Amino acid sequence: MNKSLKKDSLNVYNIIFQGVAGSAPAGAAVATLTGSAAFALGSLPLSAVIAFIIVLINAVIINRISKYVAGAGGYYAYSRDGLGSFAGIFTGWMYIMYQIMSLAFIALSVAIFLPALIETVFGIMLPSYLWFILLIIIISFGYFVSFSGVKNSVRYAMVMATIEVIVIALVSILIITIRPSINTASVFTPVYAKGGFTGVMLGVLFMYTAFSGFGTATPLGEEAQNAKKVIGRGVVISVIVLGLFFILASYAFTVGWGPENMLSYSQELVPGVILSKNYLGIAGAIVVTVLFVNSLFTDSVVFTNSLSRVVFSMSRDNVLPGILSNVHEHRRTPHVAAGIMAIIGFIIAAISVVTLGGFNAFLYMGIGATLSALVVHMIANASLPGIINKMRKKLNIFMDIALPVISIAILGFVFYGSFISINKIVIIASITFGIWLILGIIYSFISMEKFSHPVIDK
Repeated sequence: MNKSLKKDSLNVYNIIFQGVAGSAPAGAAVATLTGSAAFALGSLPLSAVIAFIIVLINAVIINRISKYVAGAGGYYAYSRDGLGSFAGIFTGWMYIMYQIMSLAFIALSVAIFLPALIETVFGIMLPSYLWFILLIIIISFGYFVSFSGVKNSVRYAMVMATIEVIVIALVSILIITIRPSINTASVFTPVYAKGGFTGVMLGVLFMYTAFSGFGTATPLGEEAQNAKKVIGRGVVISVIVLGLFFILASYAFTVGWGPENMLSYSQELVPGVILSKNYLGIAGAIVVTVLFVNSLFTDSVVFTNSLSRVVFSMSRDNVLPGILSNVHEHRRTPHVAAGIMAIIGFIIAAISVVTLGGFNAFLYMGIGATLSALVVHMIANASLPGIINKMRKKLNIFMDIALPVISIAILGFVFYGSFISINKIVIIASITFGIWLILGIIYSFISMEKFSHPVIDK
């Protein structure tokens, strides 16, 4: 059986907007920035600027790595080629947790928040069991669009992400121009944050999660044209687009709400919809609500794409069951890997809702995804010197050593900061993370004996 994906299917623009769509720009802008706002308050735009710089450093490292390694494995392949088979398998193992929990988090963002949003903003009561139906719909949607072919799924993500960015940017511009008196540069200082700069940096910690999907383009290397150039370039450009977008949106929403009133902003379900209703009327609220939901549906496609390709690559290397590297004869997509991961994501999300409750399940998935994502990024960044050395290239002290060290130190701070609020859900998510990590170490040792990497990645 042919176990390779459809080559030369994607261009740099496809790669750029896979990364943009992976961060669910509309969903993050109108809803999930509340976590950052809880600490940064009226200094939220400053947190956005600092988070942008941190993520851009990561993108530059990915750009450097992908000049030498670009295939279906993404971060798994980076760690495998730079640090060896054990580090690669372990990174892939942690990536699976990150992506499955992200997929469940995305689905729950719709299943749990959409009914509550419609009731709060529009006064329409929906049946309590709707969350289960919505969970099935969004995960199935992500699978079937991903299954339809890489061109179809990535073009869909590209179109939807473009619409999201343009419309939310226009909404932001309207907010700051309808009432010019609200504009102030003080929101780019720590003056409003809890504890000053400390609050700003805690805001950065949560702002980082808004960018977290920027690396979802890395597993598309086997299907991209001239992958060793376009993957890294696409990731850097997508981060720049996202950075400018989040800075604009966070500024507009902060001054629109009122820098002194941002504590109440952080306590709202989807404050971006409320703000749009206040400034643009019910029509504006409807448009932003539709974009919020669409953003998460698009995100489910993007994460299904990235997760299935990394699992496919690991299976092809004989470290996961062979059936996971099966490719559909006509669509040339890793449909088995995508289907199994989607089912697991649905089961985890459903069990979490039943046992923890809807909102707690949402938090549980978000914390678990964040912790595992940070570990993946740190290991992948650490692989850069090894890759450069393996390619017999001269190490650049700043680009190849200092930059990864700086990045890992910052990500370590973000990881530590994830425990700033210790409660039952943080503890449960941390225990889950710890168990998965220990199992990953054991599994990686065992799987090293079976590891066999075919020369397929570009």
